[in-house]
Amino acid sequence: MKDRRSRTKRKFFDARYVKRENRRSHRLAFILFWSILLYFVFEKHVISLGILHERSMQPLLNDGDTFLVNKYTYHFSRPQRLDVVVLARNLYTEGQYVKRVVGLPGETVSIRRGQVYINGRLLNEPYAVGDTFPDHAPMQIGPDDYFVLGDNRMVSEDSRAFGCVPRRNIEGRIRPGKLFSF
Repeated sequence: MKDRRSRTKRKFFDARYVKRENRRSHRLAFILFWSILLYFVFEKHVISLGILHERSMQPLLNDGDTFLVNKYTYHFSRPQRLDVVVLARNLYTEGQYVKRVVGLPGETVSIRRGQVYINGRLLNEPYAVGDTFPDHAPMQIGPDDYFVLGDNRMVSEDSRAFGCVPRRNIEGRIRPGKLFSF
């Protein structure tokens, strides 16, 4: 004679079994483990939250602004001119820069009399605050490098100071219209 409990099918998350069994803690640990793992994978490769700690992108972004970093977009495409991107300061620290892509791979960038020239043509920059100094001799950008500048040119530490940025240091893109604050 079979008892009633053996005839019912067990379900993994069935509440009537969770209350009586000692496996409840195992199920909760399983859910917690996978939730934490998915959070870290999602933050590393898809989207993350950032807080700006510099004034180099004013008036577009101010010190203390929060933003979402779209990290998956550059898995499928390359950064384009005028994209606002988040850069790793270097591969060994957690500091970040927020800058605008101005020069693309293979182009020649020069700065003369406070203006930026790409391949000898003046770049129209209505977003830039202040002139771009110091003058910079024509420089060929490498095949996997980008020339980045901050919008507030007077206080920005950018490619004028540290040179072109390798593609591997670009973490993701920010959409200025998609910012939010708490």
